[in-house]
Amino acid sequence: MKPEELKAWIGLQLVPGVGNMTLRRLVEHFGSAKAVWEARPADFSDIARFPNQVRDALAKGPDEKALECSIDVLGRVGAWTITFLSKDYPSLLNEIQNPPALLYGVGDPFSLKKRAIAIVGSRYPSSYGLDVARVLSSELVQHGYAVVSGLALGIDTASHEAALRSGGNTIAIKGCGIDVAYPRQNTGLVRRIADHGAVITELPPGVSPEAKNFPIRNRIISGLSLGVVIVEANRKSGSLITASCALDQGREVMAVPGSIYSYRSSGTHWLIKQGARLVENFTDIMEELGAEKQGRNKDLVPGVSREQPELSPEEQEVFDKLGPYPQHIDDIAHLCGQSVAQVSGLLLRMELKDLIQAFPGQIYQLK
Repeated sequence: MKPEELKAWIGLQLVPGVGNMTLRRLVEHFGSAKAVWEARPADFSDIARFPNQVRDALAKGPDEKALECSIDVLGRVGAWTITFLSKDYPSLLNEIQNPPALLYGVGDPFSLKKRAIAIVGSRYPSSYGLDVARVLSSELVQHGYAVVSGLALGIDTASHEAALRSGGNTIAIKGCGIDVAYPRQNTGLVRRIADHGAVITELPPGVSPEAKNFPIRNRIISGLSLGVVIVEANRKSGSLITASCALDQGREVMAVPGSIYSYRSSGTHWLIKQGARLVENFTDIMEELGAEKQGRNKDLVPGVSREQPELSPEEQEVFDKLGPYPQHIDDIAHLCGQSVAQVSGLLLRMELKDLIQAFPGQIYQLK
């Protein structure tokens, strides 16, 4: 991205009232972030239900002081940026509700496209919880998966560290600016993750780790992953928010059981009662994902798969557009460049071959 366009993107993100969806609408309407700033006030009338306060704020121009400060910080920490228009933007994340329009990161952006599983849990785990998180994380990376977590103390930290010790990739999602050291105890861990994965955030440089940022951050943890494993969480744990996000996004939700006497496991037990997969080992995770769900999306780094029934060229084209998350038939038809009627017939044939699953409302996903 050219420096002028990058400044325009960050400048838009810093405008009060411009969230992810508004930022996307603006860039898609005008063609670039720079073009948004060059637009006249009258040009915004073509955008349906566009807030007048945002239009007025844009008319004043970017906050040059804050913008220069952000650019300086990104250069100092060696951070990169990815927008939703970039070919490097992870496709799974682009499918969630309210996906980040702009990501800041350090490390290897390609790691965001690896097939990944999230492991999250208590900030105050037992030794049992730490052991389980470490074993599952190690086994996942040994089988070619990246481990996604939230960089918090406790289960998150244990998962990141185990992935690194096993020579694998791990991705940390921050609830603050890319330059903000939080938790401070993990400053060294962040550097190691950047060498073997990535640390990312959607928040601009300098944003402090406020409590409101973390529930929003959790949707990215689940959004980057094929499934989420909860290890030790009470009923009020933020990890249950991650599980809820995963469910909304069509991701697999899994939970590790604990002692019936431990308050740390009351949340994971509740999840299991609600239908989450009970996880005792790596095999349980793989069985929950299912062979067909392990990598049909071409943007994901290849992993484990099984032989599939033979498909016609037309069926294969539709099959390649499906992923491990629900998609409406209109979206599938749009991706394939075919009519809904054509795609409907092909989906039915693949359903008969036991490759896909149909849900009410003409929703489909890999079985």
